[in-house]
Order: sequence, then structure tokens, then C-alpha cells
Amino acid sequence: MSTTPPTTEKMSPTNSWHTFAQNFARLLEDTEGHDLIITVGREPLVKSFKAHSVILRAHSPYFHRALSKEWARTEDGQIVFYKPNVSPSVFKVILKYLYTGIIDVENKEGEFLLSLLTAADELILPELVFEIQEFLISIQSTWIQENFYHVLDFVFTNDNYSTLQTYCLDAICADPHMLLNSDYFYCLDSKVLRSLLMRDDLAIEEVDLWNYLIKWAFVQHPPSIAATDSEDPKKWPPEYFAVFKKSVDECIPFIRFTAMTPEQFREEEPNPFAPRLKPMDSNLIAYKHAALISSWIDRREETPYSHTEIPYDFTLLMRGSKDGYTQQALQKQCGGQAKTVMIMKIKSTEEIFGMYTSGVWNNNTSSASSKTHDSFMFSFGEGRDTRKPVVSRVRAAGYELALNRGRQRGMEELEIFKITQKAMFML
Repeated sequence: MSTTPPTTEKMSPTNSWHTFAQNFARLLEDTEGHDLIITVGREPLVKSFKAHSVILRAHSPYFHRALSKEWARTEDGQIVFYKPNVSPSVFKVILKYLYTGIIDVENKEGEFLLSLLTAADELILPELVFEIQEFLISIQSTWIQENFYHVLDFVFTNDNYSTLQTYCLDAICADPHMLLNSDYFYCLDSKVLRSLLMRDDLAIEEVDLWNYLIKWAFVQHPPSIAATDSEDPKKWPPEYFAVFKKSVDECIPFIRFTAMTPEQFREEEPNPFAPRLKPMDSNLIAYKHAALISSWIDRREETPYSHTEIPYDFTLLMRGSKDGYTQQALQKQCGGQAKTVMIMKIKSTEEIFGMYTSGVWNNNTSSASSKTHDSFMFSFGEGRDTRKPVVSRVRAAGYELALNRGRQRGMEELEIFKITQKAMFML
């Protein structure tokens, strides 16, 4: 009687790995048979860890070299190793990862994760470097936005942080003026600036981008060196043009001069890049806001659209500062329109909030038709921020509720957009 040997298809590698991880975790805790003592940190935060050199050398090319016979230092039969630039708390996480494959960063703050990322990169642990970046983006996105320029500076110090680099560049491209109108822009490293200029989805007119680049280059040199205090190139002395050219030499190839009119720039230069993403016709919102609104329309709260995936066009129907705020103005500009979104800005707090409805503006009032499940109110918080957006789905689709709130709280500006599906997304 013959028996059929077991097949690997019926085995559970996940369960086996869980058992292995537990066994190695116990080995780390017990330190039985350890041959290595690693001392990390600087006074007063210094700690020594007992470990097994064979495990560290197997997982880390850095330790494979540092703990080799040629490099390792021994005392009383034990390998001793010092790593003062890694804190004990960070190394504890790394050591557990090397033994078990578990990345224990629950409840860790963003700054700790950046320190962990630095150490993981130095110890040549590419999988850990990738996972930390993914964790920061998925779990610590609010912290990233609150410390955006700090994170931006950090991630562009190392090409291995490309996942976070792309995340930061995506955020800027979706709302360029968030960066360009900030003081930080003039401290921006040329590497970051070049990376931005190479993006097709940077939503800004080319002539505006060129003018920002001129201002950035001017600030890179003190007036004493520049011999001028004017940002107007027409007023620059001849000797300053050499200084300016040196500042922008690496950036000029990425300016798309062919996207400018002859009046904007007198000579068109050959340029290999496609036109950039056209900026939104709005004084209140940018593409990052439109992406969130589109996600709410399609009920994609868990997997929101990025600014390059927006399936709708936002066509401006009216702007309060231009067309007025009366019911007659609203009806004239929006009457008979379906699928619209109203955006308002409060003067005292700069809060941006509004309402979407799929209903049709009727012919008698400034409100949309009565009831629909495809309606929601929302707030983006203060200014152009999207760190803590709030959305509330409502049954009553009329804009009167949102309008009344805006008027009561001191509405400074009002915009209404028609929402239509882009041709490429239509079936």
C-alpha cells in the first residue's frame, strides 16, 4: 500500500513563519549562546545589547562586513561593537526586526520613524527602509503634513527615500502655491526644485513658474554679492547676470518656454517636455481639494484619488467677488445646473468649507432640488489645509443651509463649480 507524500500546496507558510518568528524572539530575549555585545547611543542615553553575530551578518550587509574576522574587535571571547549614532530605542526596533521580521513601531512618533529610517539605511536594510516609508505615508500622513518642510528637507538628503520623495512632490504638485508662496520656498534646495520642474503634473502656468524661479535665484545670493536689491531683471547690472546664470543653470533645461506666449518670453526654446497640468480656475481650492471632493462623490474614502486621478472636470460657474452674492446672481449663473459644488471661505478663520449636490438648481430659488442621497457638506479646515478634512452626508440637498452658515460666519468668497465626468473616464 503506497502513501501520497504531502504537497507544499497544503502547507501554511504564514503559520510556519509565525512560529519561526516566535522562536527567534525568544532567542533574542534569552540571549542564549550570544557572541556579540553592541553598545549604542551617546551619554546619557547609552545601552548595550547582547546578540548573535551570525543572525545580524545574515540579514545586514553592513554587519556582514563590520562583524567579519577582519574587522571585528573581541574582548573576553565576545565581539564588541559600538554604534554611537543610533539611539537605544531605535536599535531595539532594528534588532527585533533582524531576528523576527517584525517592525514594532506602533504608537511611535514621526520623528522617531525618521531616525529609524536613517539607521535602517545606514545598516543597509532596503526592505525595512521601504516599509518605514510606507508606514509613514499610510499611518503618519497627518504628521507629515504638519511637519511638511522638515520632512521634505530630510527625504531629499538620500536617494533611497524615493517613496517619500514622490509623496512630497505629489503633495506640492497638487497645490504648488502652498510651497511657492511660503518663505520656505526661498530656502529650497536646488535638487528639490529640479525634481519639481521635471513633473508634468505641476499645476501652474509656465510663465508664473519662471517668475518664481527668478525670485528664488535672486534670494540665493545676498545683495552685497548680487550688487542689486531689485528682483526685476531689467534693473540688474550686467555683472549680476553671471551670478544669476550660475544659480539657474541646472533648472533652465526643465522650464518649458514653448508653453509661454511670445509676449511672456520673447524667444521660444526647444523643449522636450509636455505641457504641465493646467492650474484650477479657483481662488479657494487646488487639485488636492478637488481630488478629495471627487473621492467623496464616488464614495472612495478608503482609497481616495490622487490629484492626477481626478475623474471630473471642475468648471467654474460663478465667483462671488465677481458675480455677486445675491440669490438673483446665484440663479442667473447656476440655474438649471446639476451636479454642482459650492465652496466658501470664512474671512476671520480662513476656513474653506462647502457642499456638493447632484440635484438641479430650480428656476425659482437659489437652492438645489429637494432630496438626494448624493449630497454632502465638508470642511477642509483653515486656509488651504487638508490635514483634517471633515465630510458629512446629508439628505437635504439645498444649498440654503450652507449659504446661511457662510453668511452668519462672515463669508469672504464664494465659488460654485459644475462637476462633469472627464471623457477618458466615461464608459
